Amino acid sequence: MERRITPRARLGQTLWLNKHLDGFPYLAEVLELSEDGMVIRTIHEPSNHESTFTLELGIPGSAHRLWIWAERVRQMGKLQALRIRYAELLDRAQIRQLVRWSSAAA
Repeated sequence: MERRITPRARLGQTLWLNKHLDGFPYLAEVLELSEDGMVIRTIHEPSNHESTFTLELGIPGSAHRLWIWAERVRQMGKLQALRIRYAELLDRAQIRQLVRWSSAAA
Protein backbone atom coordinates (compact mmCIF):
# COMPACT_ATOMS: atom_id res chain seq x y z
CA MET A 1 0.00 0.00 0.00
CA GLU A 2 1.37 3.41 -1.02
CA ARG A 3 1.57 5.78 1.97
CA ARG A 4 2.70 8.93 0.17
CA ILE A 5 0.20 11.73 -0.24
CA THR A 6 2.38 13.99 -2.39
CA PRO A 7 3.67 13.19 -5.89
CA ARG A 8 7.25 11.98 -6.21
CA ALA A 9 9.57 11.90 -9.17
CA ARG A 10 12.48 9.73 -10.20
CA LEU A 11 15.02 12.23 -11.41
CA GLY A 12 16.18 11.81 -15.00
CA GLN A 13 19.31 13.81 -14.30
CA THR A 14 21.92 13.57 -11.58
CA LEU A 15 21.15 15.85 -8.65
CA TRP A 16 23.67 16.11 -5.83
CA LEU A 17 23.35 17.44 -2.31
CA ASN A 18 25.55 17.98 0.71
CA LYS A 19 24.40 16.18 3.83
CA HIS A 20 25.89 18.01 6.83
CA LEU A 21 26.92 15.78 9.73
CA ASP A 22 28.88 17.05 12.73
CA GLY A 23 29.74 20.24 10.82
CA PHE A 24 31.11 18.48 7.73
CA PRO A 25 29.43 18.13 4.30
CA TYR A 26 29.09 14.65 2.79
CA LEU A 27 28.12 14.23 -0.85
CA ALA A 28 24.96 12.25 -1.71
CA GLU A 29 22.92 11.69 -4.88
CA VAL A 30 19.17 12.37 -4.96
CA LEU A 31 17.37 9.44 -6.64
CA GLU A 32 13.72 10.28 -5.92
CA LEU A 33 12.18 13.52 -4.74
CA SER A 34 8.83 14.69 -3.41
CA GLU A 35 7.70 17.79 -1.56
CA ASP A 36 7.83 15.84 1.71
CA GLY A 37 10.91 13.68 1.27
CA MET A 38 13.49 11.99 -0.89
CA VAL A 39 15.55 8.88 -1.44
CA ILE A 40 19.30 9.46 -1.58
CA ARG A 41 22.37 7.34 -2.25
CA THR A 42 25.24 8.17 0.08
CA ILE A 43 28.80 8.16 -1.20
CA HIS A 44 30.79 8.20 2.05
CA GLU A 45 29.81 9.33 5.50
CA PRO A 46 30.54 8.36 9.10
CA SER A 47 28.56 5.38 10.37
CA ASN A 48 27.77 6.92 13.75
CA HIS A 49 25.53 9.94 13.18
CA GLU A 50 22.23 11.49 14.19
CA SER A 51 18.92 10.73 12.49
CA THR A 52 18.26 14.45 11.78
CA PHE A 53 20.57 16.73 9.81
CA THR A 54 20.79 19.63 7.38
CA LEU A 55 20.81 19.19 3.60
CA GLU A 56 22.19 21.70 1.12
CA LEU A 57 20.58 21.23 -2.28
CA GLY A 58 21.27 23.13 -5.49
CA ILE A 59 18.48 23.33 -8.06
CA PRO A 60 19.70 23.02 -11.66
CA GLY A 61 19.67 26.39 -13.45
CA SER A 62 19.59 28.37 -10.20
CA ALA A 63 22.37 29.85 -8.09
CA HIS A 64 20.11 29.61 -5.02
CA ARG A 65 20.92 26.87 -2.50
CA LEU A 66 18.10 25.23 -0.58
CA TRP A 67 18.73 24.50 3.09
CA ILE A 68 16.53 21.70 4.36
CA TRP A 69 16.20 20.07 7.77
CA ALA A 70 15.62 16.32 7.23
CA GLU A 71 15.16 13.11 9.17
CA ARG A 72 16.27 9.64 8.09
CA VAL A 73 13.25 7.34 8.26
CA ARG A 74 14.75 4.26 6.62
CA GLN A 75 18.14 2.99 5.52
CA MET A 76 18.92 0.14 3.13
CA GLY A 77 22.69 -0.06 2.67
CA LYS A 78 23.78 3.16 0.94
CA LEU A 79 20.16 4.14 0.20
CA GLN A 80 18.34 6.35 2.68
CA ALA A 81 14.72 7.49 2.75
CA LEU A 82 14.49 10.99 4.21
CA ARG A 83 11.52 13.01 5.44
CA ILE A 84 11.74 16.78 5.06
CA ARG A 85 11.12 18.19 8.51
CA TYR A 86 11.54 21.86 7.64
CA ALA A 87 12.18 23.98 4.57
CA GLU A 88 11.38 27.64 3.88
CA LEU A 89 8.15 28.19 1.91
CA LEU A 90 10.01 29.35 -1.21
CA ASP A 91 12.36 26.37 -0.99
CA ARG A 92 9.38 23.99 -0.75
CA ALA A 93 7.88 25.70 -3.80
CA GLN A 94 11.12 25.11 -5.73
CA ILE A 95 11.13 21.44 -4.70
CA ARG A 96 7.48 21.12 -5.79
CA GLN A 97 8.33 22.68 -9.17
CA LEU A 98 11.31 20.37 -9.64
CA VAL A 99 9.07 17.36 -8.93
CA ARG A 100 6.56 18.63 -11.53
CA TRP A 101 9.27 19.16 -14.17
CA SER A 102 10.81 15.75 -13.52
CA SER A 103 7.41 14.03 -13.62
CA ALA A 104 6.49 15.76 -16.89
CA ALA A 105 9.82 14.77 -18.49
CA ALA A 106 9.37 11.11 -17.56
